[in-house]
Amino acid sequence: MKIQLSKVNKYLLVLLIAVSAFLISGQVSSSSSIENDFQDLQEKLPLLKDQDLLFLSPTSALNYGDRAGEKVLMVIVHHTETSTLKGTKDTLNARGLSVHFIVDRDGSVTLMVPLEKAAWHAGISYARVKIDSKLEELRKLNNCSVGIEIVNTGLEPFPEEQMRSVKELILYLMERFKIKRDMIFSHSEIGTIVYNPELGYTMRKPDPHKLFDWELLEKNEIGLHISDRINPKDAKQQISEILYKAGDRNEGILKLKQRLNRFFYKILPWNDKKGNVIFPDNNANYSDEFDENFVWVIYQFSIHNLPREIRKDLPLKLEQADIFPEFFSKYSHGISSSYLTFSEKIKSTLQPCLSKVDYENLLSSLAQYENNISPDASTTLMYKIKLYYDSYLRYRIWSSLYKPFKLNILEELDILKSGVLSLKSLDSSKAAEVSSLIDSFKADISLEFQDFEKQWFQEFKDAWRQEFIPSLEEQITWTALHEAILEYLEKAKEEIR
Repeated sequence: MKIQLSKVNKYLLVLLIAVSAFLISGQVSSSSSIENDFQDLQEKLPLLKDQDLLFLSPTSALNYGDRAGEKVLMVIVHHTETSTLKGTKDTLNARGLSVHFIVDRDGSVTLMVPLEKAAWHAGISYARVKIDSKLEELRKLNNCSVGIEIVNTGLEPFPEEQMRSVKELILYLMERFKIKRDMIFSHSEIGTIVYNPELGYTMRKPDPHKLFDWELLEKNEIGLHISDRINPKDAKQQISEILYKAGDRNEGILKLKQRLNRFFYKILPWNDKKGNVIFPDNNANYSDEFDENFVWVIYQFSIHNLPREIRKDLPLKLEQADIFPEFFSKYSHGISSSYLTFSEKIKSTLQPCLSKVDYENLLSSLAQYENNISPDASTTLMYKIKLYYDSYLRYRIWSSLYKPFKLNILEELDILKSGVLSLKSLDSSKAAEVSSLIDSFKADISLEFQDFEKQWFQEFKDAWRQEFIPSLEEQITWTALHEAILEYLEKAKEEIR
């Protein structure tokens, strides 16, 4: 039988073929591009190649895009918070994000996105930089940057071999894209300050953290840093000379805000209390107050630009994982108790109507599920959480321990339900009754988990407002050392330009 295509159908078929061909050609082009990038890396970084430290692992083309006609101007460095290379890849992929390179602890470098493409790593971002002799305020920095993720939990030092590869990689990128040395930034600097209705003003991103070796990079003409240009004894003296602190208000603070914006930083938060984006910053009506938002700007400046021996004592940004959830035992006991009641209801409801074999299977299934939800299971979870909390893995408690524990309990309950409903001697009326019992129990334990999560966040929020922010405001000041560093950086930047 011959099939007649209408003109419309013919047009749609041609269009479908054309779109498919375009997508395939794009994938082939990206594949060819990243292979060329990798070959160039091998040629230009022979030291890393000879040590088998260069790897190619293309990420999905769905997780990156075009550069929208913009050229590469800068490099942005991050730390991962995950403890492994695989964990970093999995996390990026699960979130639909990407980065051009990942540098592992052993110094291995993995290329994941073609350098001609925009990886999705910077998020909400801002930089005020000079382009062709003109100061411009930029956002959407994915389009003009190369992103480097460095495997680090956010609490540990960066190994020498890892920093050595970071150095070599950035030197390669600076040469290839003619990136100026003052265009090497941290995610924390470009990530801006945001207004969070729950917490108030906060820095979006704290990476790479205060132990990152900016001095090593500066000695190799990567980035700008005061390094050893200030005597350690003088630096300690100057850091104690406070010029401005939280709560102060004067014209000097207004001028400092203007200088920092001209230098690079976004002074106003990304959004106001109504959620409106504040852009651009240039010629903004800055206040003359050293307010909570400006404390964070000085923190951004400090964790990058202060000498290592001083910045190592700066506070880390408080995270929810910094609050040890010892109160989880209260909720886990409630869940276990609820399960015992639920289990007895299931048994009493089904025993009269099930065959002996099916009832034994039911008892076995209930006992097996109880292993997931018993006090012993919760005790084991808390033991692991304590180990993570006391180690570099603290920031992985939620994703690596708590969330899988919760999902396993809920998923295993669905498996239990499926098994019970498949019992051959179960009649339809009892099936509906037991299905309702299981659904009700699932809703109850879901609420227990939600209540726990609310308390955990509330304890974090209380600690943030009552302890962390007051401490941050006391520690983060503008000192004679900050002033000397900014003066050096301003002069060094002008010399480069």
